[in-house]
Amino acid sequence: MVLVGLLLAGAAVLLVAQGCDSGAGGGGGDDDVAVDGGGGGRDPFAALPDTAEGLTNVSTDLDAVLERGALADACTRWRAGGADRRTQLLCGKWMFFYEGFGTAGVPAVLPEVLIENFPDDIGPGFAKYGMVADPGSAKHLPLGMAPGAKLGNLDTLAFTCASCHFARLPDGRYAVGAANHAYQYGKQNLALAVFPLLAIMGSPADHDPDAIAAIQPLLDKVAADQALKLRLISALIPLAGASSMVPMFPREAEHHYARWPSGTMDFLIEPLPLNDRVHTISKISALWGLPRDDERAATGMAGAQLGWTGSTSSLMVFLRGFVELGGGKLAEWPDDKLLPLAEYIYSLRTPASLTPPPAAEVARGRALFDSAGCIACHDGPRGSGRRLYGFDEVGTDRAMEQWLDGPGFMRPAIAEPLTRKVKSPRLTGAWAFTRFLHNGSVPSLEALLCLVPRAGVTETAYGDAGHDFGCALPMAERQALVSFLKGI
Repeated sequence: MVLVGLLLAGAAVLLVAQGCDSGAGGGGGDDDVAVDGGGGGRDPFAALPDTAEGLTNVSTDLDAVLERGALADACTRWRAGGADRRTQLLCGKWMFFYEGFGTAGVPAVLPEVLIENFPDDIGPGFAKYGMVADPGSAKHLPLGMAPGAKLGNLDTLAFTCASCHFARLPDGRYAVGAANHAYQYGKQNLALAVFPLLAIMGSPADHDPDAIAAIQPLLDKVAADQALKLRLISALIPLAGASSMVPMFPREAEHHYARWPSGTMDFLIEPLPLNDRVHTISKISALWGLPRDDERAATGMAGAQLGWTGSTSSLMVFLRGFVELGGGKLAEWPDDKLLPLAEYIYSLRTPASLTPPPAAEVARGRALFDSAGCIACHDGPRGSGRRLYGFDEVGTDRAMEQWLDGPGFMRPAIAEPLTRKVKSPRLTGAWAFTRFLHNGSVPSLEALLCLVPRAGVTETAYGDAGHDFGCALPMAERQALVSFLKGI
């Protein structure tokens, strides 16, 4: 089907969503190891030292977060022998926002025409879909989309780390590494792939009704404005010759894309390069406070537990997968070339809430966290688990148990062993989250600890049952636990 080459690069960004929830490994010294790093009597929530070399990763000033232009030539300087750590981190930060790793991306004309012609529905930088506009882009493109590999003769925009892991916090600050739970990835891709077809010549009968409903406001505007339709046709003419290079977008996949809640997705589904033949949903997770190899070893963690199934053993292994599964050439990205990005990710720290609960309530909640047994599953770095758990132990939706193991699916050679289990995620920064559980089905800490009822969803992959640990405690104690989690 024409016009869906945009999704070829989705594997890369979605691997971040699945993979970079908790992790370590791949290069760097041991200066990030906390004295009290978790496990073995250590404090899981002890603060890590600041190793950011003065970079601004949290601020209301977006230009400051982008280092006021200092990112532009950082990788050139680093690769020319600028061996100081600050230059290395600036290079890694540039990669975080702007490196597409040679992956094939969205035909650039698609986001450009949407942003230019549908400001009320798309917004600058896809702001209406939860992304952040790049102040340095003359075409108002978002941070998180950058030049990708050519699709035939077409320029493309590839997804980068920042698409899922850069967001505005509830208090209005921008934060690098924040889980973008406002990001409507599924609906954005329907706008990019399905909307142009239907607006110009497609038949609604060929598409999923939920997908059509998601893009109906755009369709209505084109139907009411002939000049707009002509502009759209003119802009998309160059795509006509790319039909043989793009994958199919099946109706069933459209249905899933339309229904994913913001901040969630399945990255092993058409029209992406791989389909593991089981529908799973992964919540985007924060990248703050990832433990290094030596900290993991000191706390007894067998691996980095990247991804909800814990199947990726280190951050560097993950970054290699980001390149390869996204369609880039791994031979062009040896570990030393990926190292600045890894080091930058390791330098990210959890931003403190500007309005934390009262200190006494946080302290009471911390004591209850230990005495009520929460620490048993969250005694690793930053509250991560140190082992994996069966879905029967946690009681959550178990669609993820079949991740990468659907009927007849042949796993790629680079895939690590399956676990068929789920991890306990890191907890620091939970005050900024609006999605909980591995599939993002629970909207708040209050719902997680049963202070308010959950929706009671039972549909496979979307289910919000399970992880009822703490729900039997008195309400005042549950509230104290929420205060603790909002205070770390």
